[in-house]
Amino acid sequence: MNIKDLPNKKYFVFDAFGTLFKTSEVKEALTKIAGDKTDKLLEVWRSKQLQYTWLRNEMDQYQPFSTVTKEALDYSMRLNGISDKKVFDILLPLYDTPSLINGVDTLLKVLKQNGKTVAILSNGTPSMLDNGVQLTGIAPYVDAILSVDKIGIYKPKPAVYQMALDQLTATTNELVFFSSNQWDVSGASMFGLDACWINQYGETKEGLPFGNVVELGSLLEVAGLYDGLN
Repeated sequence: MNIKDLPNKKYFVFDAFGTLFKTSEVKEALTKIAGDKTDKLLEVWRSKQLQYTWLRNEMDQYQPFSTVTKEALDYSMRLNGISDKKVFDILLPLYDTPSLINGVDTLLKVLKQNGKTVAILSNGTPSMLDNGVQLTGIAPYVDAILSVDKIGIYKPKPAVYQMALDQLTATTNELVFFSSNQWDVSGASMFGLDACWINQYGETKEGLPFGNVVELGSLLEVAGLYDGLN
């Protein structure tokens, strides 16, 4: 896919966490409990969140992302020798109270002004996603919120991307998928979707298979390119 193809797309589908939403900064409060283990606690927690979704897919043992998030945090706490349950009170609510990543509101406004359908496709639970959309003020720009809870399978399984097509009654030619997560972009593009990898964290490209993917530095870049092409 060429970036110049974007204005021809009808459906713009976004991953949620890390792409549209960022979790609030709680490091100061967490450091009071975890001390010099704070960074390792967060790193292991976030890594295990993803690993557990993938492993549960393989075992056909789906649980909502809220449960997986708690399981991953419990493991990270035990691994790092942290037992203070206040850590749960600090970290678990983060996915219900996110803030917007820079450029999100600008891009969504541009898309809606141009008559596009905007959707979110996420591993997050419906309540997490609903809370994020309402609290960040982007509800007027979002036409559909699609959670994997509906089918009980996590990304990057092909069934998740098929769900987006089915729910939106879209074809692969009409839809473009955006994510900052390379494994998600890989999954979507290998399924057959055109995809944009928003490399806003300056990552090195993974050694994964990729289909039709455009790499961009930020959502603001997407908004600027799209606006300039109309």
